[in-house]
Amino acid sequence: MDDTYTVTCPYCGEQVEIYIEPDVRGTFIQDCEVCCNPWRVRIYRSEGERYVDLKRADGSE
Repeated sequence: MDDTYTVTCPYCGEQVEIYIEPDVRGTFIQDCEVCCNPWRVRIYRSEGERYVDLKRADGSE
């Protein structure tokens, strides 16, 4: 299972590679490395695969 994911910042549109430890589950907040705006990162599993869902975490969602 790959622990590195390429995500697109919902603020600046830049693609950023993030590392998520294998045992991490649920939701956490992380800042964009490019524009420093906060992301709400949700980790979930479906059919044995791990997925990352990224949204704004500034209250505008």
